[in-house]
Amino acid sequence: MLRVVGEPRRIDRAIRRLQGALKGVPARGVRLTWRGGELVTTIHWARDDHFWWAFEPRAAKLDGGGRSIGARHALLLGHAAHPPTRRESITCEINLPLGGADRKVAGIIAADAEGALYLAHSGRMGGARPGQRKAGFRDFVADGVWRRAIWPDGAESEALVVAPLDSPRLTRLLGQFVDTVRRFKAGDAPLARTGLCVEPSPVDSAAAACDRRLVDTALHEELLKRGLFGGAADLFSLGGERPQPLFAVVADGQPEELAMAVGALSLATARGGPDVRPILIAPAALVARDDAALGALPFTCVRFRWRGARAVFDGLDDALA
Repeated sequence: MLRVVGEPRRIDRAIRRLQGALKGVPARGVRLTWRGGELVTTIHWARDDHFWWAFEPRAAKLDGGGRSIGARHALLLGHAAHPPTRRESITCEINLPLGGADRKVAGIIAADAEGALYLAHSGRMGGARPGQRKAGFRDFVADGVWRRAIWPDGAESEALVVAPLDSPRLTRLLGQFVDTVRRFKAGDAPLARTGLCVEPSPVDSAAAACDRRLVDTALHEELLKRGLFGGAADLFSLGGERPQPLFAVVADGQPEELAMAVGALSLATARGGPDVRPILIAPAALVARDDAALGALPFTCVRFRWRGARAVFDGLDDALA
């Protein structure tokens, strides 16, 4: 379970860390517009991840129900596949409280049992299309990294983990969040699950779960390049009589995570029989460390390593042959 950070100094330090970690090319004097307001400020364009970001202070205001929302930090975000122009529209903003248990804003700074900090979101999304509920975003991103969180006043809620603040892939993870919000507000259908991987453990670390989503996305793209996807219903088929690959992804190589992945893959293989080809996806460092043990498993192991924020796979073609 995560704990929501309520101490003002700790929140300030976390936001400074977030600002320092985010990357982007500055664009000055950009007019940002949203429903009911606009401002001129400097934004930072994360070119490879197709979004821009800016931090702005927010004064106290009334929400849609007439309730007072205190002064807060606002992380403004916009989808941008191309360089920003002199006028940009905000896709969403993540408001973060200055301190305390303020559940009126959607942004959350949370810490895990080891003290690692995360940027999280309540799942309530305003500014949606007519007919969309604020709570509808929760259903739209049901397969996101959701974790229980306890607040400083003892209340509990569920939070969507956007990214670990110390992750070298923070910008990529935040870009994925912005794109998800964009698709939700555009009325797009949620992305269909590929069925490529066995279900991961719901109780592993939030950081590992975030990385696993990036590995899963990269794996999906690599298989798509090889033409291994079928129709819209099952999304994956090699055709003919060949067994269907089934993957289990290990993100950070912790013993518990590895044990869960091996166990889940073994059970799925026992159920699927000869129609399934089990493949374990594991970090290259883990494979090098436990090469003999992994080599003794009754299924193929494919290594991955990080190239920037993208997972690159070694031996994937041999595993699929």
